[in-house]
Amino acid sequence: MRKNLKINTLLLLFITGICLSACSDNDDTPTVQEDTTNYYALLTGDMTTSPYVGYATTYTEIPSGSIDNVKSGSLAIQTNGMQSFGKWVFKRSSLASQSKDDLIRYSVDASGNLKEDGRISSGLNSNYYIYNDTLGFYLDADRSLLKIQKFNPSSMERSGDIDLSAIRDQQYGYQDIGTSLIVAKEGKLYVDIFSNKENEKGNFFINEPLGFVQLAVVDIASGKYEKTIRRENISYIGYPGNENQMWGLGDDGALYFCSHGFGATGAINGSAIVRIKKGDTDFDKEWIIKADDYTKGTSFGTVCVKDDKLYTSMSSQALAFTTLLTDVSYSYYAFNKENIAQGPTKISDIPLTTYPFQCAQSITAIDDKVYFRVVNNADKNGYYVLGDNNTATQVFNVASGGVVWGFCKLVVKAD
Repeated sequence: MRKNLKINTLLLLFITGICLSACSDNDDTPTVQEDTTNYYALLTGDMTTSPYVGYATTYTEIPSGSIDNVKSGSLAIQTNGMQSFGKWVFKRSSLASQSKDDLIRYSVDASGNLKEDGRISSGLNSNYYIYNDTLGFYLDADRSLLKIQKFNPSSMERSGDIDLSAIRDQQYGYQDIGTSLIVAKEGKLYVDIFSNKENEKGNFFINEPLGFVQLAVVDIASGKYEKTIRRENISYIGYPGNENQMWGLGDDGALYFCSHGFGATGAINGSAIVRIKKGDTDFDKEWIIKADDYTKGTSFGTVCVKDDKLYTSMSSQALAFTTLLTDVSYSYYAFNKENIAQGPTKISDIPLTTYPFQCAQSITAIDDKVYFRVVNNADKNGYYVLGDNNTATQVFNVASGGVVWGFCKLVVKAD
């Protein structure tokens, strides 16, 4: 009996070994698959009539064909864009909170739908950034104009702050930090420093541009301010109080930033894209893409870098802020990011679209593919995917539910 048991055990181990070898592509160490479910969240709605109501709907696979984004389980939500991290969707404000831009977390419930499950009061027009599962950063102007608040995204509880009051430059009547940009790379946090010559906040619509931008650099591990970096020949970086802060972390490890270039006197430098390379903590002073080199007065509002290509959008005419949501004149382009002097190559077979504005996923990489948001008319309101030779094909079109304002992938691990 003991002998038969031994033989059966050896046989079972042998068969298991064959199966493991076949499933792991001859790898001696079999791959352990985590039990996860992928969801794709789509935000649509109206941004022309306050309170800008829309709908966030989840899908278990990337939608295709013509779809209705309002269905059983869709979440009524404000349509000022969204951000995502892991299994969560994050947004500023909500339908119930118009006077304060609360930072809100949404998760996928047992039915596979988004639900609100965390909230932090963060003041009006605040920005935020999720660093990992237990650390995020946000601005709460009600607490301080020169402190970045910290919080735990898992518990949605504030956990302290980073005091940057030492950077205060008295030559400016007003300064704040993090209103337009909060982002991190390789253990360093970068926050914009907004300066106004007058003793009041103002904004880029009425302030005189300074002709340069500054970022404070903070070591995340210690929470200590390290230095201030400066980039000439641009006037703005990021965007205040916006889900789309106009930056992208490339697959090359570099941070790429859009300078929108518009405002009352923003044309002093025009729009541009600049970067901080992997391994560096200062701007790449020898690298810049200027929008005016291609169309005078157009504006960069989105950037995505993948496989040595930089993708962005440009208009055939100067941007007018009054028609920003309806001006259908933007096309998508690809640059060789290490040889930008070659100029852009237009992505073909893709319709004209509007300015990205508050859509943080205007160009987004999902499942190793690059997707482009197109908002044009009823039959061109969705996403296109990049194919071969700088061409794109339509993936899905939203026939009902409003204009597309975001699309992201969520990875939910089993409990």
